[in-house]
Amino acid sequence: MQDRRGFLKLGAGAALGGLASTMPGTVMASECGEIKWDESADVIVVGSGFAGLSAALNVKRSGVGSVLVLEKMQVIGGNSAINGGWLAIPKNPTQLAQGVNDDSPEELVKDQIISGRGMQNEAALRQIANRALDAYELCIETGVKFRKDFNIQVGGHNKARAIRTQHGTGGDITTKLYEAGLKEGVDYRLQHYIEDFVMDGQKIIGLKVRKNYRFPDLKTGSTVFIKANKGVVLANGGFARNMKLREVVDPSLDPTLDCTNALGATGEVTLTAMAHGALPVHMNLIQTGHWGSPDEGGFGWSNALLSIGWHQGVAMSVLNGKRFMNERADRKTCSEAIMKNRNADGSPAYPVVFFNYDNYAKDDRVVRALRDKMAWKVDSLDEIATKFDIPASELKRSVVEYNKHVKARKDPLFNRKMDTAEELTGPFVVSRIWPKVHYCMGGLKTDLGARVLDGRSMEPIKNLYAIGEVTGGVHGEARLSSTSCLECLTMGIVVSETIKSDVQA
Repeated sequence: MQDRRGFLKLGAGAALGGLASTMPGTVMASECGEIKWDESADVIVVGSGFAGLSAALNVKRSGVGSVLVLEKMQVIGGNSAINGGWLAIPKNPTQLAQGVNDDSPEELVKDQIISGRGMQNEAALRQIANRALDAYELCIETGVKFRKDFNIQVGGHNKARAIRTQHGTGGDITTKLYEAGLKEGVDYRLQHYIEDFVMDGQKIIGLKVRKNYRFPDLKTGSTVFIKANKGVVLANGGFARNMKLREVVDPSLDPTLDCTNALGATGEVTLTAMAHGALPVHMNLIQTGHWGSPDEGGFGWSNALLSIGWHQGVAMSVLNGKRFMNERADRKTCSEAIMKNRNADGSPAYPVVFFNYDNYAKDDRVVRALRDKMAWKVDSLDEIATKFDIPASELKRSVVEYNKHVKARKDPLFNRKMDTAEELTGPFVVSRIWPKVHYCMGGLKTDLGARVLDGRSMEPIKNLYAIGEVTGGVHGEARLSSTSCLECLTMGIVVSETIKSDVQA
């Protein structure tokens, strides 16, 4: 089957100049003759994380036709499958059972406005928060299990509203969404790399795809053209693993920082969309996760372990044995405080976080951390001081002072909320911390219906949609913990409604 115009433009990557050249595989300006489509689908979803899987399932259920999911890697799930499985849901059943009755979507938005530091899109945040229970019901209905009686207050939130999956990984969600989609007729393809968009003017009508691609070798596989009859949904995530692009958009970001993302988080589809006129926003805002550990690579278990450490324990500088931050502040605040801990030569002086061992000896977060040697069981403060080269007398003084603040339930030093803090008596679980590059706040600008905006006309590019981390301008300068999964799942619902509305228009 051939397209109706017979002569279409491919690429436009040259319009990005040096920026596009930082991304191997971004198709540069070229022209082609008649397009012979190898196959077609009504809606093509690019990416198979929370956003892509939610969109695929919900679009399929909307009745607009066939749905094809293209994933460039060899497994389903992307970053979502390896994340911590946290989900912020105001008025979730566990929260209500705990007696937290004064939460609401608007309360969540208030917290996000503070975290966003004036750069957030309040309308988008409000839309997401108002659909939070829809996202929760999607999980429950597809078989996702959450930890029984688990609902806590995480950094930057003013209420306990964060639930967590049964096994503490996003894979608990991606697996169930994938299985549900499979049963309902969604077509999933692995190792399909997007080489370019096929455009009919300012309307996307298909994709140039390299099938049987083996990351990261762009010489593998072969090219096919897949027609998109009703829409293309970009859900390809962020670009935190693209070092060249990171350096271009934020030269201040420490290039030595580790990254929590899967290796495929390189952002080529985002750049291709920009080459075709899609408007980028906030590309320089790249968030670090303050719960990173220098003693394990990638995402690891530190996120889970420190959900105890930040609440029941304390963070101390190894340089002087003193506290240096509000352990329950938002990611940006904590990351900046942590990275000020430097040795005289500028190298990281990794702070330590510790809490009482006995109360959590059988907790799987502790068991895994000790097993993998990214945390240690230590019997005394003297042993902590010796092991991590901390001034012992100052460390002991700081702990005595901290314990007084715990008893008083007031932190005059950093104004930390002390409702969950425990007096430190030992033995202890101790881990080291250092931020890791975690989340791209920037990406493609969309309207509230997830339609991608053309930077030249400020109007939607017809049939092109984007959801999840590939989008920008939603959270502002910093994103709160447990809100990315929420955004991805809810926007998968929203985009399905938008596509159905656009098809019927």
